[in-house]
Amino acid sequence: MNASRFQILSGSCLCLAGGAYLLDTALDAAFPLASPGLGAVVPVFGLIGFTGFWKLLENEGQGVFGLLTYALAMAGLSGLAIVTFLFNRLAPDLSPDALGAVLNAVRTELMVIGAIFLISAVLVCILAWKADPAKRTGALAYAIGAIPVALPPLFPEPIVTVGGISVSLGLLVWGAGLLVGVRGMKQHSAPLNA
Repeated sequence: MNASRFQILSGSCLCLAGGAYLLDTALDAAFPLASPGLGAVVPVFGLIGFTGFWKLLENEGQGVFGLLTYALAMAGLSGLAIVTFLFNRLAPDLSPDALGAVLNAVRTELMVIGAIFLISAVLVCILAWKADPAKRTGALAYAIGAIPVALPPLFPEPIVTVGGISVSLGLLVWGAGLLVGVRGMKQHSAPLNA
C-alpha cells in the first residue's frame, strides 16, 4: 500500500471513529435506553487510523518517548475495544444485578484500561504539541476529553458526555488533517502543465 492510500485509510478511519463516537455520545445523552451502541466500533477504527496519524508525528523527533507513547496509545485503545463492547453491546441486555456483578468482577481491569488510555492521551498531547496547530488542537481536545471519559465514576454524566464530544472532535480533526494532507501531497506531486 502506498503512502497516500495508507493516509486515506487512516484519515477515513479516524473520521469514522470520531463521527461514530460523536453520534453515539449524542444518542446516549438524548435517548439513554435506545442508543444503538455505535461506541463499540470507535476503538477499532481508532486502532486502524491512529497509525497513520502517528506516521505524521514521526517528524517531531519522537525517540524513546514517542515509542512509549505509541505503545501506550495502542494498549489503551485495545483495552477500550473491550470496554466499549461491554458497555455498548452487552450491558444494555443485562439486568442491573448482573451488570453490577460483571463490573465488580472486572473493576481492576477497567481502572487499568482507563489509566492507560488517560496517560496515553496526555502523552500524545505533549508529543503533538511540537506539531502544526491542527495536530495540536486535535491532541488537546482528545486529552481534555479523555479525563472524564477515562474516569467516569469521578464525574457527573454531563461532564462525561462533554468529554466524549471532545475526544470525538480530536479524532475528527486528526482524520481530516490526514485526508487534507493527502490532497496536498497529490497537488504537490502533480506535474505542471506547460
